[in-house]
Amino acid sequence: MCVTGVVVAAVAIGNTGGSTATPIDTNAKAWISTEPASVTLSAADRRAVFRVSTDFIRTAVVRKHLDSAWKLLGPEMRAGQTRASFDTGNNNVVPFPAVGVATWDLLYSYRDNVALDFALVGSKKSEWAGKTFTIVLERSRSRPRRWLVSSWTPRGVGGAGQIRDYTKLFPAATPRNPLDARWLLAPAGVIGAMIVALIGWGVRSKLKYRRAVRRYQELLGHRGGTRPV
Repeated sequence: MCVTGVVVAAVAIGNTGGSTATPIDTNAKAWISTEPASVTLSAADRRAVFRVSTDFIRTAVVRKHLDSAWKLLGPEMRAGQTRASFDTGNNNVVPFPAVGVATWDLLYSYRDNVALDFALVGSKKSEWAGKTFTIVLERSRSRPRRWLVSSWTPRGVGGAGQIRDYTKLFPAATPRNPLDARWLLAPAGVIGAMIVALIGWGVRSKLKYRRAVRRYQELLGHRGGTRPV
């Protein structure tokens, strides 16, 4: 009886929860995301984009002269940090001990938005010989309209050609106490003894056979070519 009462009460009260779903206007025009049209950078823009990118690498990426790197950052890169915290080096820019640029390539160029790939050369003290990064720059809306860095991300993963010494990166994977060369003499000695024993056994069998032939011929009283069977 109690169960029946609970069911009746639940049906009478109904669902008291509220929906948080955004209502859909079926009469409104659908918004479709499209890729912006590519544009050809002018010679001045190409020089400006390359100059800002390399200045960003020389300062923010290698953690040198950070006080001059702040002005190269767009709002996206400045978000979540202050000028003071950025200058400490503990910031949101992925670092790399670069000493030069091996190659660079234009990934895409839209109006007021450009991306480039940079292959950086690591310093001799670094375990990484090189690494590739993608940098995105956007033209500021305020005057003067300057190119600013909005994104800096590593591209791909390191390979054998990019790492100088795997043993230093993964010390646990390398033996700490390699075997002494003297331990290698033990298996070599065993193999050598086996070879000598086989040779000795063959020689001894050959001598026994020859003695048996001579004894058989003596018993027959001649030295013909007949051999014991």
